[in-house]
Amino acid sequence: MNVYWFQDSKTGHLKQVQALLDQLKKEIELSITPINYPNHEGFSNMLANENQLDGPSILIGAGHDVYSKILQAKKYLKKNTTKDVFSIAVLRPSYKLNSFDLIIAPEHDFRRRRLPKNVIPFQGSLAAISHHPVDENKAIIAIGGPSKHYKFDEGILLKQLHYILSVHPKHEFKIYNSRRTPDALNLKLIGGLNNYPNVQFIDLNSAESDTFQDNLNKSSLKFVTPDSSNLVFEALSAKGQTYLIQIESPKYRRIFGAKKIRESMNQLVNTKRVGVVSIFNKKGGIDISKIESPSPYFEPLAEVEKISFSILKFINQQK
Repeated sequence: MNVYWFQDSKTGHLKQVQALLDQLKKEIELSITPINYPNHEGFSNMLANENQLDGPSILIGAGHDVYSKILQAKKYLKKNTTKDVFSIAVLRPSYKLNSFDLIIAPEHDFRRRRLPKNVIPFQGSLAAISHHPVDENKAIIAIGGPSKHYKFDEGILLKQLHYILSVHPKHEFKIYNSRRTPDALNLKLIGGLNNYPNVQFIDLNSAESDTFQDNLNKSSLKFVTPDSSNLVFEALSAKGQTYLIQIESPKYRRIFGAKKIRESMNQLVNTKRVGVVSIFNKKGGIDISKIESPSPYFEPLAEVEKISFSILKFINQQK
């Protein structure tokens, strides 16, 4: 099967499509062609490629910058070839939903909307599945940064990190930052971790940042800030226990911004899919931290397996 992967520059979009295509490759032989051009140039090259390859074609991508290109390419190919061409949007487009053959979108995007017939919903974010055994002595902390979903309080986060490290002195910790982590916080992390011989801070721009996925899969304890849905669901797609780190003051009352990510995180907490490192204000103005563990009975999330099966089923039904 031929796959034309329309790409933007956003890591979160690329990782989710990559996880889905990697899963599809386990089920069927794929020839994947990345598409990065910003306009109609290259459609003729796609047609030449079509004439050399057998089987149907999939046009797929994530992000508002690529959805219109997918639909334009499908129109062009349908006009110039007799092969089956399927358009698939990963994540919910804001327009022309009915023009796509399939839309692969998070459940929370349709929580208050009617689910169209061409939508296959999934929980959270698409992530590669890992059944790798964990090392009970290893732990990881993944830090995001300011976002429209949460009021990111650096002071609260630092208190929570010190609490986590004090509770787990025998674990070997790797702490990773991200593109959204403020520079000032990075400096505080580097300076504040010197007293912990069992901790290594790994900056996004260092060569060791490539070890993130491997350490995420191998760590028995995974602590993640809730501002990044992708990171949370990557952790949940591997073995081990995942915890959300509270990053807002207990006195804060949310009054702005999108709610869907918060609702998704709250659902994970309520079902005990994740644990929580929380902080609450005790009488007298004293902030107290505590850890609540997740249920030990959940298996790693396998959303990409479910979506891969549904896509292949849909294509086979069109024959």
